[in-house]
Amino acid sequence: MALVILWSAREPHRTGEVAFLSEDSPVWLFGRDPRTALQERERSFSFPIGPHELRPERVQSVLHSEGGGDEASEPAGPLPSQSSIPRLLEPIRGGAEVCFRRQRPEGLDPEPVPPWPILGESISRLQLTLSHRDDGLFVQNIGRCPLMVNGRTMQAAQIQVGDTLYLRNQLLLLCTRRPLCLPRLRAYPIDRVHAFGAPDADGMIGESPALWYLRERMAACARSDQNVLIIGESGSGKELAAQAIHRLSSRRERPLVADNISAIPPSLAAALLFGNKRNFPNPGMEERVGLIGAADGSMLFLDEIGDMPEEVQPMFLRVADRRGEYFRLGEEGRLRRSDFRLVGATNRPERIRYELKRRFQREIRVPSLNDRKEDIPMLIGHLLRNQVRQGDLNALAFWDERALAARVHPLLIEQLVRHTYVTNVSEVEFLLGHAMSESGGEVIAPIRGPLPGHGATRQTPTGSLASPVTPRRRSLYVLPAPEEAQRALDQAKGNIARAATQLGMSRHQLNRMIRRHSLNTKSGKRHSLGQKSE
Repeated sequence: MALVILWSAREPHRTGEVAFLSEDSPVWLFGRDPRTALQERERSFSFPIGPHELRPERVQSVLHSEGGGDEASEPAGPLPSQSSIPRLLEPIRGGAEVCFRRQRPEGLDPEPVPPWPILGESISRLQLTLSHRDDGLFVQNIGRCPLMVNGRTMQAAQIQVGDTLYLRNQLLLLCTRRPLCLPRLRAYPIDRVHAFGAPDADGMIGESPALWYLRERMAACARSDQNVLIIGESGSGKELAAQAIHRLSSRRERPLVADNISAIPPSLAAALLFGNKRNFPNPGMEERVGLIGAADGSMLFLDEIGDMPEEVQPMFLRVADRRGEYFRLGEEGRLRRSDFRLVGATNRPERIRYELKRRFQREIRVPSLNDRKEDIPMLIGHLLRNQVRQGDLNALAFWDERALAARVHPLLIEQLVRHTYVTNVSEVEFLLGHAMSESGGEVIAPIRGPLPGHGATRQTPTGSLASPVTPRRRSLYVLPAPEEAQRALDQAKGNIARAATQLGMSRHQLNRMIRRHSLNTKSGKRHSLGQKSE
């Protein structure tokens, strides 16, 4: 399990960094400086007067600070016993610190950079605790910055792969699962390695394991001279993969010959592929070399090869062999050979005839955006920069010249990350344009309502974000929901001290909740939350 930075207000350059949360540690601590914050809390339980005496004001200020913020609250409520203090701190005492770093294939960076502390004005030194539970992570917000999980404000939540954590106006994170180490590059040239988060030499953007595996696979296929079938969803980057294979191959000195085979009319497919002699099959037709003849000594890329007309597929079988033998139309007695390498692409491999599919000795699958969601923020930045370079006035309205980046609201990034894509990159570009057209300020705002397009935003199952903490056994740092606090006040007939004891919290914390949520403390009278008492 891991967390990936999708957006940071203070440190936008850290987008794409990852923090691993292994099961070796029972709990993980996240914040600006969680280790120092925990040490200060432990020192608060010192014994300055005698071996059996506590300093009440220190105990109260630490234990009863609402939400575990950096500033302690005034002493209030009953003091914990000496025996209960180690138990209260025990869940987080052995916690490990969450550290983000840039993950790339082993040996890629000659001098590994140590992890940096996270920055953010509203992020507490000890903001979140995370622990493994039920094949997921249980996260608790113990800091002062409000936490949203999948768009809902939460104090505690069970999260799974694909869920997002948003510390309001500070940081956006994605929960994912990825290998601890990326394999060393064996085929991909080191001189083509790009800066972290930037487009690579082939125009591909991302630092996800899926994309690094694709780069290595393309380079390995480029070393051989066998035919390659590229499989991927519409808009996932199959043509970029074909161009990358060509640039990495020994045939890169000759231009790549490419065409969309599905756009060729069946009546002209044979002539366009194999060529024809002059005045054949119809008088007045010019002589054509054909795509196969033009690709001699180079590479022939046929997009949407799965939609090749059925009557053309049998004619293509012989030429797809390594010998490359074929006839031009009107020259059936003259055998020609083309030393070309065939690269086909399709999003429907089941439509390719078995005999033709056997001609492809290598196969590459291009991952969709649904398989590499952590790359979407980098893609958004790249698309907007391209629009600005092209003079797009819509994009220029949201461009920050000092930061050299577009101003994008983090909740829009969250929307696009949680969206399920059908047409991939083109769909991201469409949704960005839609968001810009609806935004009236200087920041590209989130899209109101359901996202338009072919895909759908992933919904969170009802109840999956409910905190498992129960009354009377509440964790020290988790506050009850306002509805739960109101029920306790009703049962205690307005007695704040009794209700606080029932909720497992201090009277001071409950008083603050009463003021914040306008809870009713009058005996026997109930009202809807959010309305002030008369």
